Amino acid sequence: MKQDYYRKIERYLYHLYEPEVLVEDVRQYYIDRMNLSPSAWLRGSSNTLENQIVKMMDSKQLKEIQEWVEFLKNLLAFLKQEKPRFYGFIRLKYLRKRTDEDIKSVMQLDTKTFRELKKEVIECIYIKAILEGLIKEG
Repeated sequence: MKQDYYRKIERYLYHLYEPEVLVEDVRQYYIDRMNLSPSAWLRGSSNTLENQIVKMMDSKQLKEIQEWVEFLKNLLAFLKQEKPRFYGFIRLKYLRKRTDEDIKSVMQLDTKTFRELKKEVIECIYIKAILEGLIKEG
């Protein structure tokens, strides 16, 4: 698994029930790219406010966030039934944002087992995302 997918999955998990944080990051990206100078407007520059708003509304990133949030919510429902240990880890680590030490004590894990569990959970999500078409391998 590529490191950027690992970070992306963790980021979506951390903000699963607050996707507006992710959406705000996308909005800020487009706002930062805007060129509001009068000379750019007179030249017909493509980075005008209107053009950036249209780009943001059609943004693949916003659609991706929505797809991932829906996918992860469905996956959590599945994991709750089929793999309660994975679900418990996700709930503590990403939804309740507990510290690693708290999670280790609650789930009665040593450091090595904790790292392995975390890796297994992310790999499970990664594989399911590939099967759902959210991640294109190749």
